[in-house]
Amino acid sequence: MGLFDFLKPKKTELDDNLSQLLKAFFPKGETDINAGTNELLLILNNSIDKNEARNIFVKSVSMSRVTSNFDKERLVKHLSGYCLQHFNEQQLDKFFNYLTALTVAMKVHGSSPVEIKRDGDAYVW
Repeated sequence: MGLFDFLKPKKTELDDNLSQLLKAFFPKGETDINAGTNELLLILNNSIDKNEARNIFVKSVSMSRVTSNFDKERLVKHLSGYCLQHFNEQQLDKFFNYLTALTVAMKVHGSSPVEIKRDGDAYVW
C-alpha cells in the first residue's frame, strides 16, 4: 500500500455496472469498438476523426441497446444532441441499418461487432 493510496478514487458500483454493460455490448472489447468505429468512418467517408467516430459509435450502440423501441427517429433524436451535422440522410440510413444488424447479430446469433461484415449494402455475420 502506497503512502498516497487514499487519494485514489475508489471504484463505485456505477463503474462496475458501466463496465459490465460495455462488456455485454462489446464482448471482444477494443477489437469490437475499433471494428464499429471503422465502419462508422466508412459510412461517413472519413469526414470526422477517429476519436469522434469512436465516441459516436459507443454512445449510439449503448443507446440502441437500452431503448425498447429503437428506430431511425430515435437515432436521429440521439444524434441531434451532439453530432447530427456529420450525417446526411443516406448516411443516417446506413448507420441505422448497421446498428440494427449489430443488435440482431448479437441477440440472435451471439456475434460481436468484429464479426459483422459488409456485403454490398447489407451486413452478414
